[in-house]
Parts: sequence; structure tokens; C-alpha cells
Amino acid sequence: MTWYNGIFLFLRIGESISLLILGIMWARKTKVTPVFRPLTAYLLCDSFLYVFDTFARKVLHNNIFAFHISTFCDATWLTLIFINLASDNTRNWLKIGWLLFFASAITSALWVDGLITNMNTLSRTVGNCFLVFMAFRQLNQMIRHDYLVPPAKSPVFIFCFIVGIYYSCSLLMFIGQDLSRYSWLSNSIIRFNQQHNGVSALWFYPFLRALQFGMLLHLITLFPMGVTPRHALPQWLRFRLGWRPPTKNWRYRVLPPHLVG
Repeated sequence: MTWYNGIFLFLRIGESISLLILGIMWARKTKVTPVFRPLTAYLLCDSFLYVFDTFARKVLHNNIFAFHISTFCDATWLTLIFINLASDNTRNWLKIGWLLFFASAITSALWVDGLITNMNTLSRTVGNCFLVFMAFRQLNQMIRHDYLVPPAKSPVFIFCFIVGIYYSCSLLMFIGQDLSRYSWLSNSIIRFNQQHNGVSALWFYPFLRALQFGMLLHLITLFPMGVTPRHALPQWLRFRLGWRPPTKNWRYRVLPPHLVG
């Protein structure tokens, strides 16, 4: 396997992390708090787009429009979480910001980038910058008002950290893939090779997705479970140390003679 094929293999594995997170949430029957309920929709959309992207590449031979849909879903569901976290006065401003992103998504798909022609550089830039801004604004509010509990135990801090790191770094990678299509770069001193730049920009993406997976996994462990940790494991991993009295069919338990009478 060449290095080029290896990168894309890790990319496909990294894109499936939402399926893994949903599987873990289902197994442990995670009870997501009302503020973070849009996170489940975010993971469901990401999982659907992973399957849909595979279909588009293999059957339609064009998966560009999946990037447009992905950006719209990510920005929409994550903005809903930030709106739930914000105060009443701030919510209206966040809604206006989402409307501006929506306008950029329509402009990018219909005129600037094209729905099936190029990656959505415009809406990706606006959406990612908007998400990063909301993440750092929320962290700033928590620090100013002393709402920041130990960071490792704060779902809001972990969530803002995930959004701030992932969407700021991934923006640079997505833009790096698309630089070569701009005509004003063709006359620059630096020669842009589209395939080389695209692969180079994606070298660190699997590691970024691995970081996102680890932080999301830690985030869902902060939510209460519907089952005990032992029962969340598969049947073949459950074990007990030492003898325990039977708990099933208690009516038919036979007591030792010295306990009778």
C-alpha cells in the first residue's frame, strides 16, 4: 500500500467515528441532557452523510454536494446547542449569525462554488468561523462569571474545546485542498499542484478526527447512563469475582437446613 492510499484509508476510518459514538451511546443508553440533545442529531447526520458519501462516490461519481450538506448540518445543529447555552439577549444575535451563514451557504451552492462543481469554500469558511467564535465566546462567558467547574468534568467546556479545535484546524485543511482552483494563484511564484496539495492538506486530518473522537467519547461519559457500566459491556465481557447469591427465580431458592426454622 502506498502512502497516498494509506492516507485515504485513515480518512475513511476517521469519517466513521460518528457511527462508533452512536453505537457506544446506544449500548450504554446515554441520557443526553436537553441542552445537548442536538448533539445526537449532529451525530446522526454525520453518520448518514458517511454512508451517503460512499454511495455518491461509487455510484454517482460525484460527492461534492455532500460537503455542502455536511457544512449546513454541522453549523445548524451545533448552533442550536450554543443557542441553548446562551442567555436570552445573546440568542437573538446567534440566530442572526446563523441566518448570515445560511445566506452564505445558498450563495456558495448556487453561484460562487457550485453545488456539484467545487468544494464549498465560502460557506465552509463562514460556518467554521462562526462556530469557533461561538465556542470561544461561551468559554469567555464561563470564565468571567465563574461557571467553569473542573474542565475535565464540565460538558460545556469539553464541547467548546471540541468545536474550537476541530473546526479551526479543519478549516485550514479544507481550504488547502481548494487553493489550486483559484486563477490568481496560477501566476504566483509558488506553483500549486492540485493532487499534491490536496493530499498534503489531509495528512493531519486523521489525527484531528482521532482527537475529536476521544473528546466526544469523554463528553458522552459525562452524561448519566441508563444502565450500569457492567451491563453496558457485551455479554461475553461481563464477569463477577467471587460467589454471589442468585437473584432470579427467588421463589424457587432452596435454603440450607441450618437456616430453616
